[in-house]
Amino acid sequence: MPTIDKGSLVICLQALERAIEFNEFISQSDTVEEDNYEEINYRYELTLNKLAKIYTEECRNDKSLLPLEKIIKYNFIE
Repeated sequence: MPTIDKGSLVICLQALERAIEFNEFISQSDTVEEDNYEEINYRYELTLNKLAKIYTEECRNDKSLLPLEKIIKYNFIE
């Protein structure tokens, strides 16, 4: 598995969270099919959860990293 630097990992976590928030906002419009955005958000949430687990493990090994709660608001499943 390729390695990713911690800065890029933080950006990915934040970008996925923002994408989920944006899709939730758009899905409230009457002009779009909510099901399409729900499926996309489901996939984004799965990926966000995987990356959050990786970041949490990195935090255990590197105490200089900010805790996940300071980076994203999303509550992931451990």
